[in-house]
Amino acid sequence: MEPMSESLPRIHPTAIIGLDVQLADDVRIGPFCLIEGKVVIGAGCTLDSHITIYGPVTIGDRNHIGVGAVIGGEPQYRAFKNEETSVVIGDDNKIREYVTINKGTADGGGVTRIGNNNYLMTGSHVAHDCHVHNQCTIINFASLAGHVILYNNCLVSAYSGIQQRSRVGRLAMLGGHTRVTRDLPPFLMAVGQNAITGVNVVGMRRAGIPRASIDAIRKVYKIMYFQGLTIPNALIEAERQFGEIPEVQEFIAYCKASTIGICRAKIAKESRHEE
Repeated sequence: MEPMSESLPRIHPTAIIGLDVQLADDVRIGPFCLIEGKVVIGAGCTLDSHITIYGPVTIGDRNHIGVGAVIGGEPQYRAFKNEETSVVIGDDNKIREYVTINKGTADGGGVTRIGNNNYLMTGSHVAHDCHVHNQCTIINFASLAGHVILYNNCLVSAYSGIQQRSRVGRLAMLGGHTRVTRDLPPFLMAVGQNAITGVNVVGMRRAGIPRASIDAIRKVYKIMYFQGLTIPNALIEAERQFGEIPEVQEFIAYCKASTIGICRAKIAKESRHEE
């Protein structure tokens, strides 16, 4: 890469910047970037090279966007009629090489949202009207279909796919090549297709969740998947035994709010994948 000019903002001479684009004074834009439409980019952001941004797009502070990323492309949605929809990205995100983030749709709320401190790795895709909350990790070539919600601290492993309108709860984890077509409750791990494999104990510990709460979630997991109860009855039993634990309250509320059903596959060994 040729050295950028020392004048601010630091924009490589091969970059093409539209008249409606608003840049903070210290934004760095590398070679062959194209930024057009109503785009706002906040302080401390770095765009490497060959990045395309189609407004309306709002990007917060201290984001780093890698080579070849495309942000604000049209939603891959047959009913899209060129309505003005947008992408909104928060602060401190790493968006790596060739990531694609599509605009929202008019009938889906109009906005695709990325929160703060997320890490979107090479080739991952965030479709229209998704909401990725905070501190999520989406690993190489994983794909989120339209209207997917990732709550805080999710991990979506490489080549995984999440079907439209599915939700992934806080601190949940998808293994590589996983396919999710339902809601994955918080704190759980899944592989294969909708197959729960255990509790994300390591993630919960790293997040500073108390030992008592972790133990309660492990017991709730066994109530949900190993006592032969229906989901409504399992939730009643979980609330009866552990309803005073905040993380259990969160788990129960999440499951009750599901409109497409929660992941509930047969599992050969209940503790094999727990760490």
